[in-house]
Amino acid sequence: MQLSPDNRSNNPLDLTKIRVRVSSFLGREDHLSCIRVCRDWFHDFAPLAWHTVDFDKEAAAFKKVPPEVLNKYGGFVSQTLNISTLSHIQALQHVKVNSIVAMKIHFNGNCLYRSMLSDLLRRSHGSITSLTFWCHPPEPNTFEKQRSGAYHYIHVNDIFAPFPSSTDPRSNASLGTRLKSLSLTHICLTREGFSSILQYSPLLDELTLDRVMVMYHKPGIPLYTGSALRYLSADFAQVWCNDSLDPSAPCLLLHFPLLEKWHLTSLAQPNNRTIDLKNLDFSSWCPLLQTVTFGSDDTDAISALLLNNFKDLKSCTLSAKTLAMSTALGLVSHMDSLTTIRFTGEAQEATSMQLLSVTMKLCRNLQVLSFESLVCDVETVEKIRWGCKGLRELRVRFQGLDTPEDIDGCLKKLCVTTRSGGIGSTRHLDKDTISTRIVQHLLQFKQLRTVWLGTKDYDLHRSSA
Repeated sequence: MQLSPDNRSNNPLDLTKIRVRVSSFLGREDHLSCIRVCRDWFHDFAPLAWHTVDFDKEAAAFKKVPPEVLNKYGGFVSQTLNISTLSHIQALQHVKVNSIVAMKIHFNGNCLYRSMLSDLLRRSHGSITSLTFWCHPPEPNTFEKQRSGAYHYIHVNDIFAPFPSSTDPRSNASLGTRLKSLSLTHICLTREGFSSILQYSPLLDELTLDRVMVMYHKPGIPLYTGSALRYLSADFAQVWCNDSLDPSAPCLLLHFPLLEKWHLTSLAQPNNRTIDLKNLDFSSWCPLLQTVTFGSDDTDAISALLLNNFKDLKSCTLSAKTLAMSTALGLVSHMDSLTTIRFTGEAQEATSMQLLSVTMKLCRNLQVLSFESLVCDVETVEKIRWGCKGLRELRVRFQGLDTPEDIDGCLKKLCVTTRSGGIGSTRHLDKDTISTRIVQHLLQFKQLRTVWLGTKDYDLHRSSA
């Protein structure tokens, strides 16, 4: 008997959502087996089996795939990683390989390699949302040596390959309309080219620059300042166009008026100028910048930037090693706006608890505190009451909660007490125990939802429901 469409929909084996969930536990060989079961399974598993081609892992196997197979499955290839040789591009040289979403490409100076790469990008120009270009670092790894290596140079057409005009019926996208994420490593390009890349990428949301030389700024060439970029990963020197031949080139931040998040991978000064950290105002270029992550242990530079260069920060992430009086003062200078503070790595100073307590006392609008390496002394916490009554997420440890069982017991006690009515319901608890004192301290934060004390996250709302 044939199943009716309604009956078929009740069969678990015919539910796409079920098959997709099962597929997450399968390897590529299993995916290839599943696509042979039936037509429905083919449509669910074929995209997963052919989704990613990593040439570092499967170059030999993929190069043996015959054209007729690519004709059937090439449209499912969505991500190509570690393209680095002419043979890699040749393996993708098929008209049906035209829906790539993400590409990671090693750039070199071979003209034929670049020409065929341009063809591949042109075929996929309507689907690509993420591009990564990188070169091997020069030997020695200096900007001067990087400048002298022609294979480091990139131009606009390397990223936005020529394609049919908009009047051509085969064209399904305009220049750069889909690109959302771009990463460049050890690349050289002109300032005009950099400006054009931004202009041709109206949807570009994330940009990563690592040892990129932006060169040959000419005052007569207009710079594009309308980028919609919101996330930037680049070191301090990088945004100042670290090119010794362009000492007066303006800061790259002027291109990003809508920038919201900046990951400062390093705070080293540029090699072509000295920047006075006391006379900078990043808000003049990026008025919406409110989230900063410091990937450096330079306490003095972080303190100077927090005090002088950022305005109304909402979120700040920094290394625990940098927690000192100066950085605490820098954080407190944003006490009216800060809602998130995250410390990463191991705490080094014995005074970390005192400095953090002062910060927590004054930053009254704080909603998230994450300091996983800090071991709080309950007595110190009780003496200096935290002013951030709207705290929603807390990630710290406490002295006396030394085992997973202790932590679990404390958090369960917190959940039970919360469900029973809060601080008033702690009267029956043993007042002298560490867990009770911690529970009493945490109960003052009425909006607290997520707590981590050394083992796992506890959702207090779900646990107390």
